[in-house]
Amino acid sequence: MTTPALHAIAPRRPSMPLYVLIAVAVPVVVAILFAWLGRENAETEALRMRARAAYDRRVEASSLITRIADAESSQRGYIITGEEKFLAGYAPARADVFATFGQLGGEVADVPDEAQLLGQMRDKTLKKFTEMDRIIEVRQDRGLDAAAAAMRSGSGFQLMDEIRGLSAQIVEKADADRDARAESYRNRVGEDQFGTWMGIAGGGILLLIAALMLWRQSNARYRARLAAYSIAERNRAILDSTIDAIAILNPSGTIETINAAAQKMLGYRPEELERRYVSTLIKLEDRPVTFHERIGLRNGALVDPYLSDRTVLHRDGHEIPVDIALGVMRLPDGDHIVASVRDISERKRVERAKDDLMSTVSHELRTPLTSVVGALGLLRNGAAGELPGAAARLIEIAENNSRRLIRLINDMLDIDRIQSGALHLAREPIDLREVLEKACEGSHGLAGAAGVRIDCAPPEAPVIVAGDADRLLQVVTNLASNAIRVSPPDGVVTIGLDTLSTNGRVIVTVDDDGPGVPAEFRRRIFGRFERASDDQSQGTGLGLAISREIVKRHDGTIWFEDRPGGGSRFAFVLDLVRAKEIEDDTDAPRVLICEDDALMAETLRKQVVAAGHRAHVVGTAAAARAALSGGIYSALLLDLRLPDESGFEIAKWVRASKGQATLPIIVVSAMRREDVPFDIIDWIEKPANPARLSKAVAAAVARSETALPTVIHLDDDPDMLDIVASVLGSEARVLRARNLTDARLILETGLPDVAILDLDLAQGSGTELLPELRDARGIAIPTIIFSAHDVRPEYAAQVDAVLVKSRGSLPDLKATVRRLLRHRVRP
Repeated sequence: MTTPALHAIAPRRPSMPLYVLIAVAVPVVVAILFAWLGRENAETEALRMRARAAYDRRVEASSLITRIADAESSQRGYIITGEEKFLAGYAPARADVFATFGQLGGEVADVPDEAQLLGQMRDKTLKKFTEMDRIIEVRQDRGLDAAAAAMRSGSGFQLMDEIRGLSAQIVEKADADRDARAESYRNRVGEDQFGTWMGIAGGGILLLIAALMLWRQSNARYRARLAAYSIAERNRAILDSTIDAIAILNPSGTIETINAAAQKMLGYRPEELERRYVSTLIKLEDRPVTFHERIGLRNGALVDPYLSDRTVLHRDGHEIPVDIALGVMRLPDGDHIVASVRDISERKRVERAKDDLMSTVSHELRTPLTSVVGALGLLRNGAAGELPGAAARLIEIAENNSRRLIRLINDMLDIDRIQSGALHLAREPIDLREVLEKACEGSHGLAGAAGVRIDCAPPEAPVIVAGDADRLLQVVTNLASNAIRVSPPDGVVTIGLDTLSTNGRVIVTVDDDGPGVPAEFRRRIFGRFERASDDQSQGTGLGLAISREIVKRHDGTIWFEDRPGGGSRFAFVLDLVRAKEIEDDTDAPRVLICEDDALMAETLRKQVVAAGHRAHVVGTAAAARAALSGGIYSALLLDLRLPDESGFEIAKWVRASKGQATLPIIVVSAMRREDVPFDIIDWIEKPANPARLSKAVAAAVARSETALPTVIHLDDDPDMLDIVASVLGSEARVLRARNLTDARLILETGLPDVAILDLDLAQGSGTELLPELRDARGIAIPTIIFSAHDVRPEYAAQVDAVLVKSRGSLPDLKATVRRLLRHRVRP
C-alpha cells in the first residue's frame, strides 16, 4: 500500500487575474458607495431646501397683505390730509409688493396650483393699486370731497377682501406643500439612515468574511507548512535510514543533497558536494549535450532507469562498484533526478569467489574427466587388449558416467555465463538448414542406442537468420536428446523447419512419440534443475533452461504443446533476416552481384542483405558494365561463367577503369581457385558458405570505405566539430580545424573534396581560407559557409551553399555535403 503522505499534491500558482480583479473591484465598490452617499445627501438636502422654500413662500405670501395694507394706509393718510409726506412710503411699498410677486412666481413655477393662485392675487393686487392710484390722482386734481366720493363708489374694499382670500389660499397651499416636503425629507432621512446602517452591516459582514478567509488561508498555509515539514522529516528519516546511498540532482546535473548512507559510502560531507557536478562522483558519457540527454531522459521518462556495474569515486580517490537506480522528480523548476546507489562490493567479492570456483570446476574437474573418458574409450576399444565381458561392461558404465559428469559441468558453466551476462552470442547471417543437418547427424548415435529413428527433412531453399550457429545447434541437440529419451523403442523423433506458416519468421520443431509432459510439470518445465517426478532417466535438468535463454537472446520464443496423435512438440521461433529493412536503407553499402543462375543469385542476394548491405543483381557481363558505369558500389560478387562474357574480362575491365579501379571483388564460382592477374578479397566455391561470404563482404565493404571522400571543417567550437563529424561519419572522412593555422596545415597534406567554414573565429574569419581552396587546375573546391550569423552577399557569392547553425540545420548540412560530393569531379 502506498503511503498517502508520499504523494504530495503539486501547489498551484496564485492567479494573477483574480488578484487584479480584487484590487480593481475594491476601490470601484468604495467609489460607488461614496457616489451613492453623495447623491443621497444631495437629494436629502434638496428636499430640505424645498421644504424651507415652501415655508418662506408662506411667510412672503402672508407679508404681501401687510405691505398692501401699508400702501393703502399711506394712500388714505394722503387723501385725508393732502400732505405729500404720507405718500413717501407708498411707492416703495408698491415696488416691494410686485418684487415679492416676481420672486414668488419663480419659486412656485413647479407648483401649478400655487402659481395659479399667485397669478390671480397679483392681478387683483394690480387692480387694487390701479384703483388707489386713480383716487390719489382725484385727490390731487379735485380735492378731498371728490376723492372721498371716489373711494365710496370704488371697489377697493372688495378687491382687498379678494386679495386676502387668495393670500389665505396661497398660505394654505404653501403649508400643505411645506408639510409634504417636510414629510419627504423626514422619509428620505430615515431611508438614508437605514441605508447607512445596512451599508455598515454589509461592510461588517464583508470584513467578517474577509477575516474568516484570511484565517482559513493562514490556517491552510500553516497546515501546508506543517504537512511539508512532516513530509520533509519523514523523507529525511527515510533517506537517512536506508542502507543505499541517495543523491538528488538538479536539472543542470549538480548535486543538491545526499543522505547519511551516501556520506558514509563516499566520505564527503553534504556541504562539500553541494552544487558540484555529478561527474565528481560518477563518470557519464562525455557528449556535448545536456545533462538530461546524457543520462537518457527523454520526454520526461528515462530510457534506462537502471545502471548496473558502474563505479563511483570515494573522496580519497578509490573506486567503489555500484548499481544505480534513477528516478525522475517533477518540480516547477524542472526535472530533478533521484539516484539510488547500492554498494555491490560484497556481491562482486562473492561473484569473484564463484568465478574462481567455476574456474576450478572447469579446470580441475573437466580436464581430468576428459582424460578419464579418453582412457576409458581406449580401453573399451581394445587398446590394452581384449577385456572380459564383465570388465568391458564396467568400463562402459564408467565412460557413460564420466560423460554425464562432463555434460553436467558444461551445463553448469553455461548457466553461470547466462546469469553473469557473460554468454556472448554471435549474430551473423547463418543458414538454419545447416544447423538442423548437424543436429540430426549428431543425434543418430543416441537415437540408435535407444532404438529410435530420426526423421529430418530441411527445406531446399536457404533459411537465413541472424544468430550463433553453435548455440542454436546446442538448442536443437538438447531438444532432440530429450525427445529421444522419452520416445519408446521404434519411435520416431521428427526435426522440422517451417517458414511457410508465418510472416517473416521461421519455426523449428522437434516432435516425439513419448507420453507427453505431466500436468504438474508443465509450469516449471523450463526452470533450472527441474525434472519430472517420474523421469528416472539421466539428465541435469538444465538443458531446457539453457535452451530457453539461448532462444531468448536470439529474440525468439520457445514453447511446447501436445501433438494431436500423442506425444509432445517442442518448438522455437526466430526472425528471418528481413531483406526489405536493409534494401530501404539508402545509407547501407551497395553490393553488385553478377550471377546468371536465378536461384543462386537469389541465395547470394539474401546472404548479402542478411549481412546488412543492399544488393543489386545482374545476370550478364553487359548488365554488370552498365551498372558499374552508372552507379556506386562497395563490392562486386562475380561469377566467372557468364552467358555473354567471361567474368575474368569483367574483372580486368574493372581494374583498368579509372572510376572503379579499387572496387573490391569477390569471386563466387563453381570453378576451383586458381591464380588470377588481379587482386580479390576471396574466392568462394559454390555453394557459398554464408558465414564465409558474410566475412568476405564485410572485408570488401571495409576496404571500399577507406576511400571515403574528405571534408575539412573549420570551426573554433569543439562541440560543433564533434557533432558535424558524427553527422557526416557515414558520408566522409572529416578533418577538423579549430583555427586558420590548423586548416592550412591540413591543406598542405592534400586537398579535400568539400570544405565547411565558419565565419566568426576567435582569430580571423573562415573567408580568409577561400583563396586557398583551389585544386591544381585553379577550380574552386566546393565550399559551404556554416555560421551562426547572416552572411554578407559578397561572401555568399563565392561559395556553393550558405547554412545557418541551428538544431535543424544538421540534416540540411548532410544533404548539402552529399549533393556537393555527388557532383564533385576530382582531377
